[in-house]
Amino acid sequence: MNLRETIFYRWFTGMMLRFGVQTEKLEEFLKFAIVGGSGVIVNMGCFFLITRYAGLKIEYASPIAIEISILTNFFLNNIWTFRKRNTKVGLASRILRYHLVTGLAGLVNYGILLLLAKMFGVHDLIANLIGIIVGTFINFFLNSLWTWRIKTDDL
Repeated sequence: MNLRETIFYRWFTGMMLRFGVQTEKLEEFLKFAIVGGSGVIVNMGCFFLITRYAGLKIEYASPIAIEISILTNFFLNNIWTFRKRNTKVGLASRILRYHLVTGLAGLVNYGILLLLAKMFGVHDLIANLIGIIVGTFINFFLNSLWTWRIKTDDL
């Protein structure tokens, strides 16, 4: 990291800690955001290739791009972001849960894309990016609370 990034990182982490965000959760969120950034690249890249070179309409291209980014993000989050968590469920259950949560976030993404692009004339790539950003927050909080929920012993 360069000096500017270091200063921003320290400021950001300091603010999060002041608001009661635990250090472990902050680290997970930052990792999740990095994985999410790669997912944005995967989603946008697939969406661009499918719409521009395969000639599919955005109504069909978006779900394909969303699904590909869901799969790549799951595996990156599983092996990096949440690897320290002792979870209650196995890999197959986590994949199913992740798909349910990200499917919800993906529907939000898809809805925003269609609303902005079709109803308001926003460029499709910009509308898709806005949908991804909104879906990211839903995605992190629900996956953190459910998919990779920390195992607790019964009392």
